[in-house]
Amino acid sequence: MISLYDGENDAQVGTITEAQLDVLMEQLAEESLDEYSYNIDAAAIGSLEANGADPELVTLLRRALGNRTSMELRYEID
Repeated sequence: MISLYDGENDAQVGTITEAQLDVLMEQLAEESLDEYSYNIDAAAIGSLEANGADPELVTLLRRALGNRTSMELRYEID
């Protein structure tokens, strides 16, 4: 299982599958200081959706972003 966390407050925002993580890794640039984190914004989520990302992943990311303009999202493999 892969857990996603909000980089601002370390709150767990959900879990994803390995296939969903593969999509994130392929389509999003990793933050340079930490290979396990991504900067997420509405445009990045829209790009994931347009490129066929799993609807559950898209929904999870939108819910995590909420009304912020961007966020740091990190993952841990359990």
